[in-house]
Amino acid sequence: MTSRETAPRRLIYVHGIKAKPEPAVHAAVLRECLLTGVGRAAPDVAAGMAADAGWLDLVAWSHEFYPRYRDLGPDLQGLARLRADARPARRSIAPVFGPRHRLATLAHHVGDRYPALIRWLASPATRESLAEALRYFADRDGESQRIRDRLQQSLAAAFAAGARVLLMAHSLGSVIAFDTLWQMSRRAGGAGGRIERFVTLGSPLGARYIRTRLQGAAETGVARYPDCISAWWNLAAIGDLASLGRRFARHYGEMRELGLTSAIVDRTDLVNPFYGAEGLNVHRCYGYHVNQATGAVIAGWWRGEPPADPTGA
Repeated sequence: MTSRETAPRRLIYVHGIKAKPEPAVHAAVLRECLLTGVGRAAPDVAAGMAADAGWLDLVAWSHEFYPRYRDLGPDLQGLARLRADARPARRSIAPVFGPRHRLATLAHHVGDRYPALIRWLASPATRESLAEALRYFADRDGESQRIRDRLQQSLAAAFAAGARVLLMAHSLGSVIAFDTLWQMSRRAGGAGGRIERFVTLGSPLGARYIRTRLQGAAETGVARYPDCISAWWNLAAIGDLASLGRRFARHYGEMRELGLTSAIVDRTDLVNPFYGAEGLNVHRCYGYHVNQATGAVIAGWWRGEPPADPTGA
C-alpha cells in the first residue's frame, strides 16, 4: 500500500472558456508558469516538482466548444513579461482603478442581481462570456457532460493510483469542476477519493447567475454540495470581473457548517498583470499561475501541509 509520504501527486487542471493551444503545447506552458509561481513562493518545492515529470494532468476540453486550437504566438511576449516580473506592483494594473473599470464593475454587480438588464449593461466581452456559460449549462447534445466525463476519468485514474490530488480550475473551468465533483459525490460509493486542495482561479462561482444553475442548486443541505473537498482556496485578482472579489467562505460557508470541507480560504488581492495583444487582461490564467500566492498554495499541498487558515476567514 502506498503511504502518504510516497504517494504520487497529481495537479489536475481544468481550463476556462475560449480556444486553447493544442493540449501538448498548452500543458507545457502551464507547467512552466506553475513552476514559476511555486518558485516564487518555495524554490525548494519548485526544484522537486521540476524533477517530477508526471504531476500535471491537463483536462483539455476546448475542442468540444471551438473548431480550432489557439495559436500561442500572440501570448509569448506577455508570458515572458510575467515570468520576468517576480513581484508586480499594483501600478502595473492601473486601468482597473480607473472610472471606466469601476463603472464596468458596478454594471456586473447590477447585472448579476437583475439578469434581465445584462443585455444593456454588459460589455461585448461579458456578453460573450455569458453566452459561453449558457452554452455549458444548456449541455447541447451532451457536450458539457462529455467535458465533465473527461474530468471524472482523470480523477478516477488519480484516485486508483493512490495519488494525492490538487484540483485547480480557472474561470468556467471552476464551474465544470464543481459540477463534476457534485456528480461524483452522488454516485453509489461516493467520489472514490478526496480532493486535498480545490483551487479556483478567477472563478464566477460566487455569482448568483452561476450559483442558481449549478448541479444540485435545487437541493438543500448536504445534497446541494460536493462531499469530497478537503479544503478550498479561492484566488481572485484585483479587477477581475469574472470573480468580482467575491468571498466563497460566505457563499459556500454551509459546506463547512455541514462538515463537508475543513476550510474555504479566500484571497482576493492578487495582482495579475498579463498584457496581451488586446492590452491588460487581469483574468488571463497565466497571470494567476505565476503569482506567488498561487505558488504558495501548491507548495503547501506538495509538502502535505494542513490548510493555512482552517477558519476560512
